[in-house]
Amino acid sequence: MNNINRTMSKLIVIGILQLLLSTQVSAYDKTKLQYDWQHTPYELYLSAVEAYNLKFYNPYMVLLLDVRNQAELHYTGATDLMDANIPYKFDSLEWIPANNAKTGMFSMKENKNFVAAVENVLKAKKMTKENPIIIMCATGARAPFAARQLHQAGFKKVYVQVEGFEGVRATKGKDKGKRNVSGWKHSKLPWSYDLITKKMYFNFDPENKD
Repeated sequence: MNNINRTMSKLIVIGILQLLLSTQVSAYDKTKLQYDWQHTPYELYLSAVEAYNLKFYNPYMVLLLDVRNQAELHYTGATDLMDANIPYKFDSLEWIPANNAKTGMFSMKENKNFVAAVENVLKAKKMTKENPIIIMCATGARAPFAARQLHQAGFKKVYVQVEGFEGVRATKGKDKGKRNVSGWKHSKLPWSYDLITKKMYFNFDPENKD
């Protein structure tokens, strides 16, 4: 096969795959997003089920990244469909009081190597910045910020899974305030407490010299 035929064949395959990508996923309605910070330059959003379908039907073309920290995966589980866990933020010991001073939370520090680690995942998967990426966090709060960082670094197509792994809070009923609505877990999508070694962050951390 000469170079022209090889090029034509490659273009045909890419065209077919792009068609499959466009027809197998329906985009989450961005008008449902409540806050400005949830929007990204890509304006590409998925529910948990939509994210599952996009990854399941295109396992070697689409990258699924879980950007929660290691403790979250350890205690709440993860899906085997994820390609890698690349934390966008790490836990810290800094305490942030809430407005009423009786409650609060520990702060989280940004992972300065986030983009470099994602680039290492691409290399390991023989993908490029042209490949679609799905970002999932715990509740949908970190994923938009992670997507914006990737946009600044030249990644071309990044989806945000808006419901997160844990889901969103119920707004009424006896479970009001609990995160038991939608999300990966509550949509009955596959997940496990068993974490796969080759998908953990230390494999892609630019500072890991081992």
